[in-house]
Amino acid sequence: MVVLAGMAHGLNAAAVNKGYMVFLLPVTDAFGIGRIGGSVVFSLARAGDGPFGVVAGWLIDRFGPKPIFFVGSTMVGIGFLLLGQSENIFTFSVIYIALITVGSVLAFSNATSALVNNWFDAKRAFAMAFYQAISSIIPAILVPGLAFLILKEGWDTAAMVCGVSILLLVTPMTLWIENTPEAQGLLPDGSGVSRKSIPEEPTISGYIVTGYDLSGAFHTVSYWLLFVGSICRLTSKGGFMVHFIPILVWKEVDQGLASIYLGLSLFLVVPFYLCFGWLADKFPKNIVLATTTMSGSAAMLVLAIAPTSNLTIYIFLIMFAISETSGSNNWATIGDYFGRKSYGRLRGLTQFGATPGVLFAPIFAGWWFDKTSSYEFPLWCFTLCGVVGGISYLLMRKPSQIPDGRQPNSRI
Repeated sequence: MVVLAGMAHGLNAAAVNKGYMVFLLPVTDAFGIGRIGGSVVFSLARAGDGPFGVVAGWLIDRFGPKPIFFVGSTMVGIGFLLLGQSENIFTFSVIYIALITVGSVLAFSNATSALVNNWFDAKRAFAMAFYQAISSIIPAILVPGLAFLILKEGWDTAAMVCGVSILLLVTPMTLWIENTPEAQGLLPDGSGVSRKSIPEEPTISGYIVTGYDLSGAFHTVSYWLLFVGSICRLTSKGGFMVHFIPILVWKEVDQGLASIYLGLSLFLVVPFYLCFGWLADKFPKNIVLATTTMSGSAAMLVLAIAPTSNLTIYIFLIMFAISETSGSNNWATIGDYFGRKSYGRLRGLTQFGATPGVLFAPIFAGWWFDKTSSYEFPLWCFTLCGVVGGISYLLMRKPSQIPDGRQPNSRI
């Protein structure tokens, strides 16, 4: 399940989560909308993880990841096919947000993560890291190729290629997805168990599981520290990632080379995912999460203050790659602290809380650049935001006991 989830997420990430960065400059040039115009479109799309994530979380907790994955991946594939036919920025924006963003949130931001969370317990952080590592290798290989295709054939042709690829390669993976290990006569972490020992009370969405309900999680201090830390981390990352390639171009890096650096960062993050995932299972997750989040702040600070040189770029890439592991450990921490019962909704609500920051941080960076031709001040702001997030994570403590959740409404 981890490999399947990672492959599906990786193919989508090559087109959406990471691929949008190579679409930004060509799309803004094609429609003549400037950096701030492009920032608004892609910021709205990235911010969609919040409100759409709440709905996705409820659907996943109710019906399980499998049907949500099918619907979401189909929406993304069809969305890219239609995107290639866009003739103006309004049509482009509506299609990108209504189909690609919503579909991606349903199938990939939430369903695949929930699938991994359902299948693992003691090894959850490493499993989540392995899933993220697989999902990072694929865009590391494909994003430079996507950038080359955009350069040679145009962004519209590249969008249609993305759509066909997702419909042919990703959506059919639904056939092999199982919502829970119990459905296969297993327990989390792959432990075998007789089916007679599994509660025989399946609903349309699966089997009884353990964990906090929403109210229980809301009454813990750690959830709100995790909530604040996640908001700060996602705001900092969201503001930076939309402008990843433009910022490197501002640092006098060729646009084509900047795309290669993006691919290189995705390769670098793979061993770091495995390393920090293993560490998060061996040591307190809050410390590991705080460390990697602070690494992201340091990476942005390097770009803000260091002179342009190959050494500056290499230091940035390493620290940035370390910070990228924060995502897998962030979501693994929700499962580790609060169990499986309300995982989808807790994750969705956390993403929803980050919506204003994820929306306005990239717009602010684009507006500031159009005004001053510099990204220095936005980078300082993103650095400070990441530091606050790291401190919030550091203050968290794992709740002493996870409720067994064996009530009629505690199902997946």
